[in-house]
Amino acid sequence: MAAVDAAHRRDRSDACSALAALCRCLVQQPCHHRRQFGQLLQGVLQLLQGQRIVITDNLDPRLRDPLWEQPADQLQLQLWQLCRNQGRDWLDGLQLAPAERSSLGLLCRQLADALSPANSPLSPLLRQQLAAQGPSMLANGALKLAADLLLEQPLAPMTDHSAHLPGRTLATSEGQVVLRLPMFELIHYQPLGASVYRRPLLMVPPPINRFYLLDLTPQQSLVQHALAQGHQVFMISWRNPNPSHCQWGFNHYIRALDQALQASSRICDGQPVNLLGVCSGGILTLLLQGLLQARDQQQRLTSASYLVTPIDSRLDTDMTRLLGPSSLAQLRRRVWQQGYLNERQLIGSFAWMRPQLTVWPQASQRYMENIPASSDPLDFWSQDATRLPARLVEDLLQLLEQDPLGGAQQLWVDGLPVNLQRLQIPSWHMGAERDHIVPWQNSWPGQRMGGERTFVLSSGGHVQSLLNNPQSGRGWYATSLVDSSSPTHCAMQHSRQPGSWWSAWTDWLDNHAGDLQDSSALRQHPDYPPLQAAPGRYVHQL
Repeated sequence: MAAVDAAHRRDRSDACSALAALCRCLVQQPCHHRRQFGQLLQGVLQLLQGQRIVITDNLDPRLRDPLWEQPADQLQLQLWQLCRNQGRDWLDGLQLAPAERSSLGLLCRQLADALSPANSPLSPLLRQQLAAQGPSMLANGALKLAADLLLEQPLAPMTDHSAHLPGRTLATSEGQVVLRLPMFELIHYQPLGASVYRRPLLMVPPPINRFYLLDLTPQQSLVQHALAQGHQVFMISWRNPNPSHCQWGFNHYIRALDQALQASSRICDGQPVNLLGVCSGGILTLLLQGLLQARDQQQRLTSASYLVTPIDSRLDTDMTRLLGPSSLAQLRRRVWQQGYLNERQLIGSFAWMRPQLTVWPQASQRYMENIPASSDPLDFWSQDATRLPARLVEDLLQLLEQDPLGGAQQLWVDGLPVNLQRLQIPSWHMGAERDHIVPWQNSWPGQRMGGERTFVLSSGGHVQSLLNNPQSGRGWYATSLVDSSSPTHCAMQHSRQPGSWWSAWTDWLDNHAGDLQDSSALRQHPDYPPLQAAPGRYVHQL
């Protein structure tokens, strides 16, 4: 989803409004402030006497290092946690409007993360590296910082950009590009087994980042898993737009998706298609499904699956809290001036949602500890972002502001009214328990959609939940049929199953994939000859 450049560059009007509310509370609630300050002093005295606080709600992996168990370093950590806890209590007691409390809470969390003892010159991790490398460590870090500033690179890179190459170390599933249009390439993957299902599976990745999150490595590939279960898999690889594509919006992307749907069906002898949409790619899938229903063409689909997709677009996340009225107006002006939201702005937006994971550790390791950047495939993918056309940003913002998917005929697609409650084909939905971008409750379809709906709650976050290979033996999931009850009530009624949701999904998908046929009988369609080996051309476009 679109957002401001980075959390620390929020619009002045929105930030000033929240700070003005804070100043008002400083004057109006002196007793509250004195009481909270007294409790803070009492907590400090208790720490000095040997009491300890449980460290909670902290994702920074650096703070889990055994070096922090040394008494002086543990005291640093305990004092920081005490201030975080007391700050939350202080904020909870302020007489603020909900929007003001939300904005100030975000600012306080950002400040607490910045002041983490892991970022301090007194950090035991830094002292250890300094003892091992000597003063040259700090000199090298200063040179890297100067180079990044000259390159106008506001964040320390998460990954070594030379560590991977799609088609060589990532996105290695064998296949062919069978259709190339201005907006996308369509990849048809090579079957793995002796038999395949007749009905194809078309995967629709988000226009943000590259498609190969679904085909990251052989061990972390939903594509490979689906192929191994006998499905004929097609993948859309979106083009990276430039300023001349600024008018590409929902209607353009949905027409492109319709073309991919038609090609997948024709290659498979006119069979109806199983659709899989991920995040904003799921929104496009949902709108196409609604458009086909409005055209009375639902028979072209046999099922639809949605992974971490905001069926309910009324998101309450750190990103949406950044977008006050003035911030939205400024964002719109900037995007239309540029013609797109660029990849640096997107990376910054997502990074500042969890700075304790994606900002401060990388900065400390690069500029203070002289530790090489990560070569992790997922980190590489997360930095391989694409631009978003201005019209698509506008359409996504309107979706967030108006929630047009929530009622009958509130949304028009390609000139037709879309009513999701009239949908009839079965759908499968997955939400992630710790998703900070699309909270799992927003992935719950509820009564917004018609047809039989299955919902799975998975362990993990927005991205990690998608990569839980069954062979890993990690994680859990819980499955339920969607009814009129609330998502929280339904989630509590079903027991968690250990392992990955991948197998549960393909078991469900098998029932909608038609009969099996001999894979050796598959023939190349004359209208869709092989153009290039997967992963194709568009995945490499800068």
